[in-house]
Formats: sequence, structure tokens, C-alpha cells
Amino acid sequence: QNKEFVCRGHDYERLEAFQQRMLNEFPHAIAMQHANQPDETIFQAEAQYLQIYAVTPIPENQEVLQRDGIPDNIKSFYKVNHIWRFRYDRPFHKGTKDKENEFKSLWVERTTLILVQSLPGISRWFEVEKREVVEMSPLENAIEVLENKNQQLRTLISQCQTRQMQNINPLTMCLNGVIDAAVNGGVARYQEAFFVKEYVLNHPEDGEKITRLRELMLEQAQILEFGLAVHEKVVPQDMRPLHKKLVDQFFVMKSSL
Repeated sequence: QNKEFVCRGHDYERLEAFQQRMLNEFPHAIAMQHANQPDETIFQAEAQYLQIYAVTPIPENQEVLQRDGIPDNIKSFYKVNHIWRFRYDRPFHKGTKDKENEFKSLWVERTTLILVQSLPGISRWFEVEKREVVEMSPLENAIEVLENKNQQLRTLISQCQTRQMQNINPLTMCLNGVIDAAVNGGVARYQEAFFVKEYVLNHPEDGEKITRLRELMLEQAQILEFGLAVHEKVVPQDMRPLHKKLVDQFFVMKSSL
């Protein structure tokens, strides 16, 4: 009936399995293969359509998540419980796309869904009461990507320090992913896109955001340096060569900032 719901799947249920389960419940429905807002012909059609896609919970209790000293299992609980708002992002390019540096034109259309009641509740799904759509500029997008990555690094380093992590692979993979991407153009691409004279002159209103991005990049370098020090204490012998490669790459990255 042209209604929209957010549904909590079973624990560890893959999106494909959830889609199949819904299609089994609605055998005559046509599955839509995209997350874009359907056009009017779909809303007016006699046929039954199902549009299913994953959304990200937006925790209400940010204070709990950001406070130090709160155990990770409590933070994990608040990330997915008592949630009223969910979002999904659709990346798109606006204007001419620079093949050398796609970050320059990479916008994000962010849709926020607000429910009539928080999940999970008496039911595993509730109707969407309101949807809000905003566009995030390439610079805002870059800031958010770095904020999220810095937070992820901090969490993994903390788990490693307090021995909550049985296996250091998640930290190794995260350090490797960030440092490798930075050396091969990740952070440097941001510098080329937003710190050049041309961008600064054309976007005088973005002064504070450019400063924020610069702060996050320097902050990330400090977190990585600390993370590598923690990693060195716990890295097993067979992974020493990889650790050494990460340290060498890190100094290349740091000198380019």
C-alpha cells in the first residue's frame, strides 16, 4: 500500500536471505533491484512491488558511545537498540568527473528514515513516519569518512590494549587498509581536491570545513603512530615483516602531510 517499513532481520541474517524470506511471503511481488525512490508509475501500479535494501541505525545515545571507560559490549548494545532513525547513502557524481581524483565530485545523497516507534519493540518492524533527504558535498563526505575511520581505529587500539581482542587481525587489517590507502593516494587525494588554491578561492564558505579536514588528517597520523606502537608489542613473529612494512609506509605517509 505504498508504505515503508524498517525491519530487523534475524541475527546474522544476510540481506539476500532476508530478501528471499520476504519474497516467499509475497510470492506475487516484483523485486526492485535498486534503492532509488520509485517513480509515480510504480506507486499507481496494480502490481505488487517490493523494494528491499539495508539501512544503518543512527544511535540516539551518542554520549554513551563517545564516553571513555564504558565497556564495548554496552556501546555495541546502544548502537543497534532503541533506534528511531535509520539512514542510507547513495553516492553520485555532480558536474564533470575527474578520472585522476574522483573525490572532487563525489557527493552523497543521504536519506534519513524516522519510525513511529523505536526498534526493536513489540514487533520486529515499524512503519516509517517521515523521510528526510539531504545532499552532502564532497568535502563533508571526506570529513565524515575520516571521522568514522579515526573512531574505528581508536576502538580497535583500545580493545588491543585492554586485551579484549583475542586476535589482533582486525587491528592489523585496519592499520594496513588506512596506511596503504594513504600511501597510494587516499589522504593525498583529499589534499589535491580541497587544499589547493583553486578550491579555497572558489569555496570561501568552506574555510572551517577545510580546517576540520586538516585537523582530522593530522589526528589520524597521531592515532596511527600510537596504533603501530601498540601493534608492535603484540604482533606475532610471523607478522613482523608486515609490521615493518607498515611502519616504513607510515613514515612516507606522515612526510606527505
